[in-house]
Amino acid sequence: MKELETLKITNQEGKEIDIKVITILKKPDGSKSFLLYTFDDKKEKVDIYASIIKEEDNAYILDAITDKEDWDIVQKAIKELAED
Repeated sequence: MKELETLKITNQEGKEIDIKVITILKKPDGSKSFLLYTFDDKKEKVDIYASIIKEEDNAYILDAITDKEDWDIVQKAIKELAED
């Protein structure tokens, strides 16, 4: 896997965590953006996580994906990444 950009995020408990950015996706209509990321890019099989990126109070918030259409977009992208 190529070298991934590292971001520091703050979880709900206020603890800072490093994540590795795999890619950012946009919904075709531009209404939402999704972050695909991992916590450990050194393993042979990488666990991929996905969240909606929201901007609130001049900060970015990662939120759960709950809409089926959004999950379909994310799952298609993950499948394409796995094939590469």
